[in-house]
Amino acid sequence: MKIRKRIFFTICLTATLFVGIATAHAYTILSAGGFSPVPARIVSYNGFSSSINSAISSACTAWNNAGGGTLVTRSSSTHSNTQFPLKNSANQITHINMGKNKKMMETRLTEVKIVGSVAYNTEVDINVNTAYPWSTTGDPYAYDFQNCFTHELGHLVGLNDENSKSDSTMYSVTSLGETKKRTLAQDDKNGIGVIY
Repeated sequence: MKIRKRIFFTICLTATLFVGIATAHAYTILSAGGFSPVPARIVSYNGFSSSINSAISSACTAWNNAGGGTLVTRSSSTHSNTQFPLKNSANQITHINMGKNKKMMETRLTEVKIVGSVAYNTEVDINVNTAYPWSTTGDPYAYDFQNCFTHELGHLVGLNDENSKSDSTMYSVTSLGETKKRTLAQDDKNGIGVIY
């Protein structure tokens, strides 16, 4: 009888630990998985200010320090494209007024490659909707560019929106003046560790 109780206790303990481990993370991986090949090279719109380009580079650095190696870099070249998304073998950041009924920033997977049973992002475009106020200084009356762009780069490297951990960079809600998503949470890093 004691052996049965011990076996039952061991099974319950193992199940509890397994469930705890399985639910300890909240990151979600996109169905297309990570980007390939890495590092992804993103090309800025040629009308961006130096402070916007600096915020883009800082967002890249945040993901490159997540533990998966160098995942994304900003190209020194720029583009003048005004179409979003545009399948053209370039990961472009556009600057288009999409209206207030559209997302502030939006990421679109424009090309996916399937190798065996694994899908990879191979081209991703990101649009900055100029219908919204933007800042690089944490202005309480504007949306912080680096805060939001770091989130969007998370989609490029393979993470989906997170809806339960508000401290995560991939948390799907932001507010005026918010800057906390500039820095990755452990949950974001855990997701990168699984993908890369």
